Amino acid sequence: MDSPIASVKERLNKALSEKGVTAAELSRRTGISKGSISQYKNGVVNPKQDRIYLIANALGVSEAWLMGYDVSMSKSEDSPRPKSSRSALPPEAFSVPDLSGLKKIPILGSSACGIPIEAVRQYDYIEVDSALRADFALYAEGKSMTGCGILDGSMVFFQETPAVSNGEIAAVTVDNSTTIKRFYQYGDTVVLKACNPDFDDQEYSGDELRDIHVFGKAVACITGLN
Repeated sequence: MDSPIASVKERLNKALSEKGVTAAELSRRTGISKGSISQYKNGVVNPKQDRIYLIANALGVSEAWLMGYDVSMSKSEDSPRPKSSRSALPPEAFSVPDLSGLKKIPILGSSACGIPIEAVRQYDYIEVDSALRADFALYAEGKSMTGCGILDGSMVFFQETPAVSNGEIAAVTVDNSTTIKRFYQYGDTVVLKACNPDFDDQEYSGDELRDIHVFGKAVACITGLN
């Protein structure tokens, strides 16, 4: 078979739109968590083969089409099931979610995409695909990072780290408050740069650097969970 011509994200969103199915309904039909469905919709991770089967079957589309190949969207009656240890199970067994590929990470609260706001406090957890290399998540607030695809209300996933390279998007504490910005350091000056020209850079130097601490590098973003 030729290489895919579209992403799973594109095909999944097209199928949901054309079939009039919400993410919540797809979660109910397949047994896959809403969080995982949202990650697939936003392209954070791609579903594994057994979940491709579940989703394609629930939406009535071809598995190959859902995977991005140049084939008919319609599901063929004689389409083979994916080769896996679960392929011999009856169809109703596929309504049971496979939790082996999930992990829980903490949501540490909200972080400003603008002026730094209150320090993060752990208050909830979210299940994510184990392939996502993230240690925690933050909800973004404000519009200063919209040019990077981080919208007000987005959930941003981070790897925990005390340092990032110049230009990377970081979770940063500023005097016990937190913000999400592109991070730059030039000698004894740190610049936190927005991805929106309507927002000014935030510069810190000298003694101010004692209050600046990187604690995460952004690795993924979900713009909505509905």
